Amino acid sequence: MRRLWSTLLALSSLALVNAATAQTPHYHVAKTIDLGHARADYIIVDTHGRRLYGLGDKVINVDHDSIVGSVQGGGGGYAIASDLDRGFVRNGTLFNLTTLAVNGHVEAAGDGIRYDRVTHRAFTWRDKDAWIVDMRTGKLIEKSTIGDGLESGVVDGRGKMFLNVEDSGFVQRIDTRTLKIEETFKVPRCGHAQGLSMDTKTRRLFMACDTEMVVLNADNGRILSRIKVPSRADENCFDQSTRLAFNPNRADSTMTVVHEDSPDKFTVVEKVPTGGAARTCAVDDVTHKVYVFYYNGTSRATARLVAAVMAP
Repeated sequence: MRRLWSTLLALSSLALVNAATAQTPHYHVAKTIDLGHARADYIIVDTHGRRLYGLGDKVINVDHDSIVGSVQGGGGGYAIASDLDRGFVRNGTLFNLTTLAVNGHVEAAGDGIRYDRVTHRAFTWRDKDAWIVDMRTGKLIEKSTIGDGLESGVVDGRGKMFLNVEDSGFVQRIDTRTLKIEETFKVPRCGHAQGLSMDTKTRRLFMACDTEMVVLNADNGRILSRIKVPSRADENCFDQSTRLAFNPNRADSTMTVVHEDSPDKFTVVEKVPTGGAARTCAVDDVTHKVYVFYYNGTSRATARLVAAVMAP
């Protein structure tokens, strides 16, 4: 009887593992979109509006994966305030999310960018400078300093923003109301910290270091996992529904997919070809498609921007 129970337990465990594996989607390039001679940077999916921004000035419908319009003067780096039907480009352009019509401008010249729904503020930053915009009015609140050498950032929905300090390999936690730096989490041997995404439910940060995806506890900075990847992502992404984290690897034109098995356990489930040297991604939490981009061409002058749709 003891042997029988041991056998049944082993079979049950194997069945659970197989079921979990079967439920994990396997990604592939389903479509590519040629965007011509354009430049892109941080890309973002507006899940509510069903659009992708950041591929130059072009706007992509994520249900049909086709170009539906453009934002005049737009470029890489958008803050999306879907609750206010307003978008903000890191160069200071403000526009209506429904019509894409430009309806304002503030003096800004940021790199990283993020919208905080708690304060209704958009933040964009570059070097020591940060511009904070009230998205309810479209007015610049102030030009300030919230850190130095910042790269990617995420918000937690509780009034906190996490920002990578690129050259130091740190993460800073900032209060979006007071703009004060509350904590600095140091990650040894990170190298250059670029991409940053977050599971806001389990409060886990996914940090893109030189050759690792480092997972941290957002409340105390404790390092939970260091996952080897071919190269760091300029922007990584996380699907809140499937609990999958994605790291596009420019070094070998692949994307590493990591599953959050539990808040403290993470497993690499696959590494898939992207078709080009992508290092930036955005995910649609509804369809679970992941978007990456890269350039085809031998020089910056001749390169064509290509977006790849990675479907499960």
